[in-house]
Amino acid sequence: MDLRSIRYFLAVADAGSITEAARALHLSQPPLSTAMAKLESELGVTLLDRLPRGVTLTPAGRYLQAAGRRLIAEEQRLSATLRAMGEGLEGELRVGAEPMGLWRIVSTRVASFLSAHPRVSLELMDAPPRVQLENLANGYLDLAVFPVLPQEPLQPVGDVTFTVDVVATLPLTLITPQSWNLGVSEPLPLASLRDKTWVLPRRLPGARSLSRLIDDRFTSVGGSPTKVIPVPTVQTAVALVAAGLGVSVMSDEMAEHHPGVDRVPVAGGWPELPLGLVRRQDGIVTPVAERFAGLFGTDETGEWAG
Repeated sequence: MDLRSIRYFLAVADAGSITEAARALHLSQPPLSTAMAKLESELGVTLLDRLPRGVTLTPAGRYLQAAGRRLIAEEQRLSATLRAMGEGLEGELRVGAEPMGLWRIVSTRVASFLSAHPRVSLELMDAPPRVQLENLANGYLDLAVFPVLPQEPLQPVGDVTFTVDVVATLPLTLITPQSWNLGVSEPLPLASLRDKTWVLPRRLPGARSLSRLIDDRFTSVGGSPTKVIPVPTVQTAVALVAAGLGVSVMSDEMAEHHPGVDRVPVAGGWPELPLGLVRRQDGIVTPVAERFAGLFGTDETGEWAG
């Protein structure tokens, strides 16, 4: 099995037809049909169900489609990186960052890294953790930073597993709409918040989402909030809180800079939220990504954060 065979197979899988794939590849149909039969023979498995009009993928074919896309993406990035290495550190850096992590540690490290390596081009994905994991799995992202639960491994995406290093923790605060004018002088009892409407990021297995943290915190007062509105990220949550919909918890640093919300103390406070640097277990790490990841070895105090 070689990369050309994988590219041919992906073209057939995407087109749903050997004839259409041959046209897109500027080949005649017989050589492409022969190449697909040879690939199946080499692998000892049927990849395509041939129909009167087109083809469909078998379970093995669907697996090869997903794995093949990752393989081609990594081969392209590897080739581009090696071609550029002779001229110094340059190339692409693709980083995923959950909004609170972006505020806390990613933004300063990105600025420092690009200042030192101006020939590196950056793509930053500000997206929910699940989207970042999917893009790590398919080889698009190099690494990502989002809240994690160190004692619970992240769930695999397909056949891809992940490594996690805790690189910082986030102090948290309750936020309420300024229009409520709570004006509290003493911390609010936790039990008084159970019946409020909460706006929180969706849960992700193995990731320390705010919903999971709040569940843990409310066990001491009889159970979790009775009404929770799930949203993609804290950016969405803070906008809805500012509009008067309900309350939420977010990083104290991020809340301080958002108009329309008040930071309100709660009796007993909140646990800090761990941030993890997440990478594929067996993915190709480019020299650019490896150098950037090295910036996360210490937290803001200069102490090892792992």
